[in-house]
Amino acid sequence: MNISQPAISQNIHALEDYYGAKLFERSSKKVELTQAGATLYSYATEILELHRIAKRAVSDLVELVTGKLTIGASFTVGEYVLPRLLAAFTRKYPDVKFSVNIGNTEYVHEHARENSIDIGLVEGLVEDPQLEITKFLDDELILIVSKNHPLAGASINPEEIAVKLKDVPFIIREEGSGTRLAVEQALERLHFNPSNTITLGSTQAIKEAVEANLGITMLSKWTLRKELKLGSIKPIRCCNPITRGFYLLLHKEKFQSRACAEFAKFILDQDLTPILA
Repeated sequence: MNISQPAISQNIHALEDYYGAKLFERSSKKVELTQAGATLYSYATEILELHRIAKRAVSDLVELVTGKLTIGASFTVGEYVLPRLLAAFTRKYPDVKFSVNIGNTEYVHEHARENSIDIGLVEGLVEDPQLEITKFLDDELILIVSKNHPLAGASINPEEIAVKLKDVPFIIREEGSGTRLAVEQALERLHFNPSNTITLGSTQAIKEAVEANLGITMLSKWTLRKELKLGSIKPIRCCNPITRGFYLLLHKEKFQSRACAEFAKFILDQDLTPILA
């Protein structure tokens, strides 16, 4: 902060004189806030946040759609859906800058709840009374194998899955992943409990493993566009489509800049399929 220690001490003494209360407990080992200091700190934090909100609100009134938007996205959305959405949005609003944090669904949910991101985009429905949660895209989970697998491209009855695939390693995402939860729910509906599972922490790693014929998996159709087109991975058709949604998360009490509002409107008020095709 480029402020000397004497200057800091002088400012602290000035604050204590102004409020007529001791704000810090000092010892040879540490400095701690008193109850009065903690109370003042809480209000000071709110004042700084209000200043930031006021600055952004005034900016939105007098300028075009500009500013920085912090987005949290789960892996599937962040790596395979969001880039195309950002490209399309940027063509319309070139002055908006983005910062994207990618983690699993649990990670994004936590940051949206803590109000540390402007928008969260996740796979699978989350429940939280502090958040406004809206579906913005439909997804389908596809059972896939290597092009060299005996069942590549085959159609089998759901009742046959547990028999024909029982000895094949099933590759899944890590705990906290929205895809893992959706896959576990789908396997339960199919009455298929794989005896041999392999856990990998990214969708790309899972696709590479399937291509190498290490095992089988279920993944979002949006993650498989290139591989299915190239034929390096093949689907197994086994039942009616297994669907889920991708959801937008907004904190109910967070101030929304115009950039945030326009981005939410952009992905909620139109069919995204042409953009993602």
